[in-house]
Amino acid sequence: MRGAAAAALAVVMTACVPHPVGPARTFGKYEGKAKTTAESALSAVRNAQLVSDAASRHRLFGPYVSQALGESEDALAGLDGTFGSIQPPSAEADTLRAELRGLLAAAEDHLSDLRVAARRGDIAHLAEIARPLEADAAHLDDFVASHE
Repeated sequence: MRGAAAAALAVVMTACVPHPVGPARTFGKYEGKAKTTAESALSAVRNAQLVSDAASRHRLFGPYVSQALGESEDALAGLDGTFGSIQPPSAEADTLRAELRGLLAAAEDHLSDLRVAARRGDIAHLAEIARPLEADAAHLDDFVASHE
């Protein structure tokens, strides 16, 4: 029953979140999709930071930490893939695309480092390994703010 409840919650939550899927025929529409993607990526990064901090303070069990970090990494990879599939409508949008995809790639690399460390059992050092995520979060936050 627990798995079914989690699956139902996931379906409900995804229905409430705007997704950047669909064509973008203007720069404004494309920029909106980029902003939505960056906001979702920021959420995944912040979640990984919270999990890493709590794990380093011995407040979470290793298997949960490994699973949670893997899910954050998967979410970020999915966001990158989805946004990458949207065709930029102009040269200006090409620049925006390159900027955001660079931010997503950096965060993905850092989340991957965390997942690997967690699965190897290096739970006590996750907060230290997660430090680069602070810069990733700041860059994503700046991106969102600059595209309001």
